[in-house]
Amino acid sequence: MLGDKSSPVAVLDDREDDLARACDQVEDLNLSVASFLLRGPKGIDLLLDEILQKGCGALISDHRLHPRGGVDFDGAQLVARANERGLPAILYSAYVEDDEATSIRTWRYGIPSIVKKGPGSADAIAHALRVAQEEATGKRSLERKGFVTPIRVVDVHDHVGRPTLDVTVTAWKPDVPVTIPIALLPPGFRVQSLALIGKVFLGEVNFYADHEADLFFHQLRSAPVPPPEWGAG
Repeated sequence: MLGDKSSPVAVLDDREDDLARACDQVEDLNLSVASFLLRGPKGIDLLLDEILQKGCGALISDHRLHPRGGVDFDGAQLVARANERGLPAILYSAYVEDDEATSIRTWRYGIPSIVKKGPGSADAIAHALRVAQEEATGKRSLERKGFVTPIRVVDVHDHVGRPTLDVTVTAWKPDVPVTIPIALLPPGFRVQSLALIGKVFLGEVNFYADHEADLFFHQLRSAPVPPPEWGAG
């Protein structure tokens, strides 16, 4: 059972003070905790191997791990990889709004839940862990299921040093631009160019999500070009 003596929750951060506070939040839920103060360099799978070897049944990770952690990945990528390997994992960050359209959205498909750091977040952590556990058994809520839909590029810009696109999602809110990292496009299109404006891609989007922050974009590819005769009057 998650959080018992044989299956603690791994809590990972690159700041000792933040790690202690996060552990306190988890302990308030009467869960067993295994704390990990990240000090790199360390590979993402090697780190997950260490967490699993300690018998942990879930992972809560900070997002911005580069400054002190000394690794070449961030918490969003770590959480996505953990869930891919069958370890229920959630993201716990003070920078949710700052990073949700860039480094977090890059990996959002593999992140069941995100909790903003702060006092009184224990209940949100408990709910997020339950969601992650359900997804680990193959049960995604409707809001977390991806369906193939057209995605149209409407703008290209630089978002705090990271190339991004504004896109519209036909099946979500077709008039509301959503910012995504250019890195989500197929390899041949990952060039910051105004020529991308107007291009249409297909990809899996969880368009039943209520909030923009919850949207993921998965397996984008070029949309088929309609035959010329389709435009004939």
